[in-house]
Amino acid sequence: MAIAGSVGLACAAAASAGGPRPTLRVSLHPLTVAGSDFGAGEHVTVLATVPPRSLSRRTVASAEGSFVVRFTSVEGTPRGLRVRATGSQGHAAFYASSAPRISPPTN
Repeated sequence: MAIAGSVGLACAAAASAGGPRPTLRVSLHPLTVAGSDFGAGEHVTVLATVPPRSLSRRTVASAEGSFVVRFTSVEGTPRGLRVRATGSQGHAAFYASSAPRISPPTN
């Protein structure tokens, strides 16, 4: 199940100026983070904040600059989910789940 708006805010360090900015796609059941446009072979640390805890995974981006990590201990739809991926070559991307929208009452 993909989270609506699964491509979160992404930011790139100066190391990738001129190239595509790294992005994250986040899906649930289990929590899965897919990154793209990182450096080929870049060592990436992925930090998932699922209040009240933070979990991390380390991986290496493929020759195309992509990776996938899974957090199997995260079940359901976590509130306040934030994910940051930081690479050894200076690339970075960030995802934050949006608050659910509540419609005003209709009378």
